[in-house]
Amino acid sequence: MATRKTLIRSRAGVRLQRMEHLARQQVVQSSWRLSTLRQNQPRSFADETEAEDAFDMEVIASLTDPIIMDMQRRGLID
Repeated sequence: MATRKTLIRSRAGVRLQRMEHLARQQVVQSSWRLSTLRQNQPRSFADETEAEDAFDMEVIASLTDPIIMDMQRRGLID
């Protein structure tokens, strides 16, 4: 089964992607994946609203992380 990944949002090293599992070029299942540059493991969500809320919370946490703040100041991340 093929997977199509679409970047939904990206900020402060946090990425939210929609993952669409395809069969015969039709979407069989959709989920959302949240990844970050912080030490947290990537997380998956079945609900888009829950994924968006988690993205917002992770961005806030990243913006207060000294390492992420330094990377952003140096222009290494958005």
